[in-house]
Amino acid sequence: MLNGRKIRELRTLKGYTTLDLSKFTNISKSYLEELERGDKKNPSFNKVVYIADALGVKVDELILKV
Repeated sequence: MLNGRKIRELRTLKGYTTLDLSKFTNISKSYLEELERGDKKNPSFNKVVYIADALGVKVDELILKV
């Protein structure tokens, strides 16, 4: 499961808006906002890879540890 709070934290640390991240990943701004809020929890692996690449982290840093 994806950790939306971690995405928001990393995004803001980089100084990115959701619109910036949307442009970098080619994922809609509204979809990214849903991920960050936790409304969407299981995006495709490709989307997770795009987000991780844009934020400069490994994929496992975006996954909730249960």
